[in-house]
Amino acid sequence: MNWEKKKRELRYRWFSWKHFPELTPSTEEIDVVIPIISKDLRTLSLCLDGIRHCVANKVKEIFIVAPVQREILSFCKTNDLVFVDENSIFGYSPMSLNIITNDGRNRSGWLFQQFVKLSGKIGSCRYYLCIDADHVLIRPHVFLTEKKETVFYLSYEENQFYYDMIHRILPELEILNLSYVDHKMLFDKEQVAQLQESISRNCGVESWQKAILDNLDFNTISGFSEFETYGNFVQKKVLRPWFQKRLPYSKMKDYDTLRRKYSGSRWSLTFPDYMRQNKKLKINS
Repeated sequence: MNWEKKKRELRYRWFSWKHFPELTPSTEEIDVVIPIISKDLRTLSLCLDGIRHCVANKVKEIFIVAPVQREILSFCKTNDLVFVDENSIFGYSPMSLNIITNDGRNRSGWLFQQFVKLSGKIGSCRYYLCIDADHVLIRPHVFLTEKKETVFYLSYEENQFYYDMIHRILPELEILNLSYVDHKMLFDKEQVAQLQESISRNCGVESWQKAILDNLDFNTISGFSEFETYGNFVQKKVLRPWFQKRLPYSKMKDYDTLRRKYSGSRWSLTFPDYMRQNKKLKINS
């Protein structure tokens, strides 16, 4: 048994049993940014239902960051989403990063979408919510309080490679004993700019992206986490448990059914691609 993992889960359970006062959302508008590729269209409709029903803050626009593909463009047009060509953000494509781990796996797209979330380049609002396309909110979530505090939803996930990376690029940063990896996060463009500058300064390079690339551990497929890095960096914040449940694609239903079935004990659901079981699903576009 992994005792460190067990202790982390017990620590999360103790945290989740605490009393949490109700949060009042800020009246300030936020944008939503969702990086996707075509396979994410399988779950994106449910993700959007969750955003529209359960984000307590007022959403100005929803941006889809993706490659230029007909089915994605059609989905965005049908669902009143703002499409952003992923190549336009930094002036290069995901594959141009050429991130190949030592076991031969290409992680360029995986790292690129993290760069997108940390870019602060999308939307007109100061605050923007990034959420994974396979993540579905089924209970109301406040992400920015009336006191302008960011609300982070904590999990018991653990990846030592993430923390090792943080120590390399931000060596003095104190790391929380629970995880910020929870499939969604509100970013403040002012805080993002400060984080970028801190990473560049600590690593002695001009570009925060280059600092991350220079410090990647190629012995793992998951050597960096934008959520862990940003969550630990922000000082003024409110913490809440995530109350999330993973489900296989075979359990996927319409949004109202999922909310009725699971919202009594869970705040969100995730349908990971590795649990897809090769089941073909109809895309609502």
